Amino acid sequence: MKYLNFIINILILAVLLFPQFSLSQSNIQLRSELPPTESTSHFNIYTHDRHLASEIKGVLQFSYAKISGFLEDSLSEVVNVYAVDSEDEFLSLVGGGFPDWGVGCAIPERNVIILKSPYHFKYYRPFSQVITHELAHIFLGKYAGGKRIPRWLDEGFAMHQSQEWAIGQDVAIARAVLTGSTISLSDIESVNAFSQNKAELAYTESFLAVSYLYSEYGKGTEKELVTQLAHGSSLDIAFLRTIGSNYLSFQLDFEKYIKTKYNWVSILGDTFPLWLGLAFLIVILYFLKRRYTKKRVKEWELEDQGIKRIDEFSDDKTQD
Repeated sequence: MKYLNFIINILILAVLLFPQFSLSQSNIQLRSELPPTESTSHFNIYTHDRHLASEIKGVLQFSYAKISGFLEDSLSEVVNVYAVDSEDEFLSLVGGGFPDWGVGCAIPERNVIILKSPYHFKYYRPFSQVITHELAHIFLGKYAGGKRIPRWLDEGFAMHQSQEWAIGQDVAIARAVLTGSTISLSDIESVNAFSQNKAELAYTESFLAVSYLYSEYGKGTEKELVTQLAHGSSLDIAFLRTIGSNYLSFQLDFEKYIKTKYNWVSILGDTFPLWLGLAFLIVILYFLKRRYTKKRVKEWELEDQGIKRIDEFSDDKTQD
């Protein structure tokens, strides 16, 4: 008994003296004990800037209503949202294994969203899209009851909710199709280990896969799939019960779809306005240059005629 008490005291002392051994979850809990910068019935927002907290609050409230309406569901627990100013602070909350190109992270099982502050980090898309994207992950994770969701399904849903499709993405997917560098939906599970360019392609394919799911089987299809998974069905059973074919068949159908839709025609179609504009510019420049040249030739002719007249006049005077 004496030895047992000694061991317990040693363990307690170790926890007090070496908190760095704790997981990122402990860091999150400690920060949650501080008063939030902003709060609502659904969110506690922690930032070092009140203006940023207010901006995040506005986007969260709008996005909550939108996603909640789409899923016909709500969040029963308050979500803690952190906007951090440094990479070290971000990693201390997110933990290891997070890609350096990431600017936001959602952890549904902890009801946590971690964002890099746009005041201190460079963003290549609107900050509001990132907030909505991460909130969509929280919603879908809760909707799945903690069960595993295919990464492409999760990311595709989040991209749809945040409306992240941009001009040029169809060209990127067409280029991948033509070069044979598309990514299988199963391989997207490893997206965090991808380079930034490959990750962008994976996100684009995720968006298109969910779009294909919606167009072929209806917008309620994803909800039904996730419901099946939440009830413990395997991926194959969930797909069979929802769309009538197994997961492998869906993947093959999707690959056939993007190969048919995205090709040289889509590249030319996307860049046609650019080429048309360049053609008009070339035509305009040609006529401007032609007009300028004709004007210069006329001036030279007049100058030559003027010189000749002067010479003739001089000769006449000499003869007189």
